[in-house]
Amino acid sequence: MKFIDLFSGLGGFHTGFSQNGYECVFACEIDEKLRALYQQNYGIEPKGDITQINATDIPEHDVICAGFPCQPFSLAGQKKGTACPTSGRLIDDVIRIAEHHNPKFVVLENVPNILTIADGTFWDYILSSFERIGYNVDYKIISPVEVGIPQNRKRIFVVAHRNDITITENIWPTLNPSSSANLKDFLDSSLEHKKLEPKKLNQIHVWQHLIQNCSLPSRTAFSIVAPEFGADYPLDFRSLSLKEMKQYKGAYGQSLENCNTWNDVMNKMPSYTKKERRVANWITPSIQVSRNIYSQNKHFIDTWVCSLDKQNNSWQILEWRGHLNRYDLFSHLIQFRASGIRVLKPEIAPSLIAMTPTQIPVVPSEARYLSKHEAAKLQFLHELKHIPENTSKAFKALGNAVNAKIVSLISSELRKYSIH
Repeated sequence: MKFIDLFSGLGGFHTGFSQNGYECVFACEIDEKLRALYQQNYGIEPKGDITQINATDIPEHDVICAGFPCQPFSLAGQKKGTACPTSGRLIDDVIRIAEHHNPKFVVLENVPNILTIADGTFWDYILSSFERIGYNVDYKIISPVEVGIPQNRKRIFVVAHRNDITITENIWPTLNPSSSANLKDFLDSSLEHKKLEPKKLNQIHVWQHLIQNCSLPSRTAFSIVAPEFGADYPLDFRSLSLKEMKQYKGAYGQSLENCNTWNDVMNKMPSYTKKERRVANWITPSIQVSRNIYSQNKHFIDTWVCSLDKQNNSWQILEWRGHLNRYDLFSHLIQFRASGIRVLKPEIAPSLIAMTPTQIPVVPSEARYLSKHEAAKLQFLHELKHIPENTSKAFKALGNAVNAKIVSLISSELRKYSIH
C-alpha cells in the first residue's frame, strides 16, 4: 500500500509505515531544515506549506498520515484550538486532500486534549468533517510505555476508514499497561551527550544533603519550598497593615521587624508572594509541608540553607515525584523546570515535548543530560542517520515527532485491509 506523510517532521509515520512494507509517495513539511533531514533520511524531498499544495498534485495513495501541529491543543500550549489562525485549522487541509483522493485510511496523531478543547467542539468538528466525506472514525489514546518503550507520553491516534471498508477485526495493537520497559536499558553514556553544568550538579548535592538528613513526608508526591524554612508570615497578607506585618518573618526566617516600608517587607518575602501579597493556591500545600519539615529539623536546616544557591528561584524548590521513601536524588531522574527541581522515578522517561527544550531530563548519577540519541530511541527513531545537530533543536523535533513504534504496530493492523 502507498501512503503520504503530511506534517512529516522527522518522519515518525514514515519509519513506522515503511517497516511494514508501505511505500511513501509524497511528503510535506513547512520547516526547511526538517525537509532537508527528511530527504537525507528517506530519499524523498518533502513539499512545503500544506495550505499551498493542490490536492491534484499529490499522487494516488491508500493512506494519509498526519501528525498535524498539536501545540494549540496541548496542555503545555495555550489551548487556542480552532481559533489559532496558523495550525488550529490545518486539519481542514487533511480533510481537503482526503476528500479529493478518497484513500482507504486517514491516520492522525495529536495530544489527547483535542477531545475536550473548546468544550469538545473541535473534536465534534473533526468527526462531522470525516462523516461528511464518507469516513468512520475510531480513536485510541496510547503511550509508548504500553508498547515496551519507557516513556510516559499519551497521544491520541485516530484512524478514519472509508465507509465501504468493513472493519472485521480490532485495528488497534495489543497494549501492555504493565510493561516492564526500563529506561536504564535505553541509556548509553558512550553516545554524545551534554555534561551537567557544575552549578546545577552542586545544587543537586546540596538538596541530597538535606533529604538524607531530615525526616520527610512518607509519600510519592510533595514539594519542599526552601524559602519557607523559618518563615511564619500569613499566606494571605493583603489586609494587613505594615505595622501588623512587621511582627512576622519572611523568606528564610528573615525578620520584618525593622522594615520601614512595604518595599522593605517585599524584599524579604518569597518571590511567589510578591505579585498579589498572598500565596497562590497551587503552592499552599507545599508551604505547610516545608514549614513542618523545618520545625522538625530546625537545627540542621539553619546551617544547610547557607549552602543553597538562592540566585535562581526555581532551584529553591524540590518537587519530589520519585519512589516512596527512597530519598536518593542520584538514583532518580531530574528536570530543572520553571516550577522547581523535579525528581522523577528513574524507570520511565517523562514525555518528550517540543515546547520546553530546557527541561531535558538529567541523569544525575552520570552528571549529564539525556542525549538526543537516547531521546531518538524513546521515539523509536534511533535508526535515523540524520537528526538536528543542535541538542535543543533535536529535542524540539523529537518532541514534535510521532512515536514510530506505535505507528508501526497500527500500520501492521491496517495491512489486513490492503485487498480492499
